[in-house]
Amino acid sequence: MAIKRIRIDYTVYPPNHRRGDAYWEFQTFRGARAGARRLGAGSLIIRNFNQTNKRGQHPGDWWTDRHLWSWDGTSFRSRIDEERL
Repeated sequence: MAIKRIRIDYTVYPPNHRRGDAYWEFQTFRGARAGARRLGAGSLIIRNFNQTNKRGQHPGDWWTDRHLWSWDGTSFRSRIDEERL
């Protein structure tokens, strides 16, 4: 099946996030940055690429590089994540 569309969204994880804890999703990087600032130093923002094929089925999130930003309380630090959350 051909890919109909690729959409980018952002997931924000709070400081000291563990698997199964709550997280927030934003459609824009601006919203994700604001959410990370509200959660405090140590918050992470992860970029997701979502694809939808022609029949409307959603096969899931995927990425080529797992790019993330971490909020240190004064600025965002950009890096590539080696392991998944």
